[in-house]
Amino acid sequence: MTVSPLFRIAKQAALLALFLGTALSATAGQLKVGTVNMSKLLNEFHEKKAAEAEEKVEMEAIEAAYKERVEAIKAIEEELGRKQNEFNDPSLAEKKRKEIAASAQELQTTRAVLIKESEEFLQTKRRSLNQKMLGMINDIRSKVETAVSDYAATLDVNLVFDESGLTSSRTPFLLYSRNTVDLTDAVLEKLNKDAPVPVAPETAGGTKSKTGTSE
Repeated sequence: MTVSPLFRIAKQAALLALFLGTALSATAGQLKVGTVNMSKLLNEFHEKKAAEAEEKVEMEAIEAAYKERVEAIKAIEEELGRKQNEFNDPSLAEKKRKEIAASAQELQTTRAVLIKESEEFLQTKRRSLNQKMLGMINDIRSKVETAVSDYAATLDVNLVFDESGLTSSRTPFLLYSRNTVDLTDAVLEKLNKDAPVPVAPETAGGTKSKTGTSE
């Protein structure tokens, strides 16, 4: 039997209401709710920014290596063009024409091999990088969730909602809540307390910015 989306939404709302009602009864009417912007925490966590910077460097290296392969293929295609011009010379001896044809065939074979290798290289490297980044992002998300849980445990709150969470219809899951405690900034401060100090860029003449020293 197929369950309609409206039925699932209604069921989820009912379960949430039941859960909140149970929690409210258990706390004798003193239910306190906390909110957190998980999107902000993930995007501004220094480890996430470092992971994105690492991904950018590795992707640039992959693209540079792929570009070298493309240039090698272009060089072969240019050589094939020259071979074709030689082959079309009506004054060319038959023996020389056969040598050019054989050489062109070898170049065609090499070109096909390089094209296949370059495509496989790009797909393999991108897939490997995506898998690596997925693992890193999952670890980062786990750290953020743990930080939220640990900090929430120090507060007088019963529940914590992600205010940046969206439903399947792309609308905010949490539309309104009275007198909630926002954990976002406090958790972000704890997450970034060990962030490395950024290195000040050098200006022209070998002089660093105000936070650095002169060469």
